Parts: sequence; structure tokens; C-alpha cells
Amino acid sequence: MTKNFFITMLVAVFLGAILGNFLFAKYKLEDQVVLKEVNSIYFITEGTYSSKEQATTATKDIDVKLIVKEDANYVVYLAITENEDNLKRLEELFKEKGLKISTKKMSIDNKEFLATLEQMDLLIKKTETTEEIMAVNEVVLANYEEFVLN
Repeated sequence: MTKNFFITMLVAVFLGAILGNFLFAKYKLEDQVVLKEVNSIYFITEGTYSSKEQATTATKDIDVKLIVKEDANYVVYLAITENEDNLKRLEELFKEKGLKISTKKMSIDNKEFLATLEQMDLLIKKTETTEEIMAVNEVVLANYEEFVLN
């Protein structure tokens, strides 16, 4: 009786380990998918134009910008941030300059850019002056162009 009981317990532990490992692996995969959806980034745009020349001419007074071709149009990005507090701060800054802006939310999977953006968002949080914010913002736009667009 003890021999049968011992074999039954050994089989039960073995099956439990296999099923537990299977469920853990499945849970781990589902967890990674959820994390990818969290990488939402806010883009502050000035406008959309039908040609790059129109975009350049219309925004000639804006020093820090990035003109990106999307579909058949050219979109002028003024700032990119992951932090909602920074988003509000940047929106206020551009509105004070008299710019008509809009904000759109997109997901990006580029890990290098996301790591850089996280560091730049921390810098923007700690900056005091408009010049410092714009300098950090210029780096963010340049990194987006380098890591994501190219």
C-alpha cells in the first residue's frame, strides 16, 4: 500500500510541476503583451501640410520642430513626451507662443528611443526655464528622427 501511495504522489507532483510550468510560461507571454500597450507617447503637432515646402514655410518662425512624412502629408511635430505633466507644461509653453497645436497619442516599440525619452522627461520635469525645456525637447525630436524614423 505504501509503495502504491508513494508512486501516486510522485506522479501527482510530477504532473503538477509540468502543468504549473506550462501555466507560468503562458502567463509570462500575456504579461509581455500588456506591457507593450503601455508605451503610449504623446506627440504635440503644429499642423499637417500637403508638401514639405508648405510645412517649412508655415513654420519658419519655429526653431525646434520635426517635419515627418506620414502617408501623403507632412506633419510638423513640436514635442514628444511620455509624461502627462510634461505634456501639459509643453502645451502651455506652445500656447503662450501663440501656436495652434494639437496632441495625438501613439504607441512606439523602439526600446532605445523609449529609454532616451524616459530620461529626457525626467530632465524636463526638473527644468525651470523655457530655453532649457526647448533644448531638451530638441534632443528628444532628434532622437526620434534617429532611432524611429531612420
